[in-house]
Amino acid sequence: MMLKVPTEFLVVLSLTIDLFLIFLLCLFIRRANRLQRSPNPMQENDFDDIAAQTREKAQVVAREVLTETSAMIEPILEASKDAAVEFERLVQEKQALTRKLDKSLDSKIISINLLLSRANTLYSQLENHHNSLLNTQPKGATALYHKETDVLDQQQRIIDLYYQKMDVDTIAERLSIPKGEVALVIDLKEKFIAMEKSR
Repeated sequence: MMLKVPTEFLVVLSLTIDLFLIFLLCLFIRRANRLQRSPNPMQENDFDDIAAQTREKAQVVAREVLTETSAMIEPILEASKDAAVEFERLVQEKQALTRKLDKSLDSKIISINLLLSRANTLYSQLENHHNSLLNTQPKGATALYHKETDVLDQQQRIIDLYYQKMDVDTIAERLSIPKGEVALVIDLKEKFIAMEKSR
């Protein structure tokens, strides 16, 4: 389990420890000064002993404080290091995933553009071929040929009826074409419109 500790807390903790150590040092210096100012020469040896004992006690207390403080700070530092490593790993993972998605989307966009280009080319070829066939037919046969072969016009009629809020069954019945073909034309038109909107 990783601890989530803000950096500000660690800075405040460090400053508090520093202030505590400075306070202990001031106390030690103050006691040492008091002992040195003593007017009684007989007590000088006792003061030296007391000063030595006080120094030793201060050193022991300082070591204990430092040991406890380092014991408290060490897990926090380890947890923050683990959190930083985990965060870095997640960032790199997200960047790799983003690059992969970008490449995938780029290839799909290129594919769609190629398909649209082919469809436009085939449409124009089909329209040109259709117009040339209509021009080569005799006038009486043109109406019959037009009715049987004008797929593009039929698709447009399907779309027009669909926009008039007619359902697939009604459109198929009115135009005398299979329901599957009507559904396919409508589905392709909706997908094409959605693709155009997303650009």
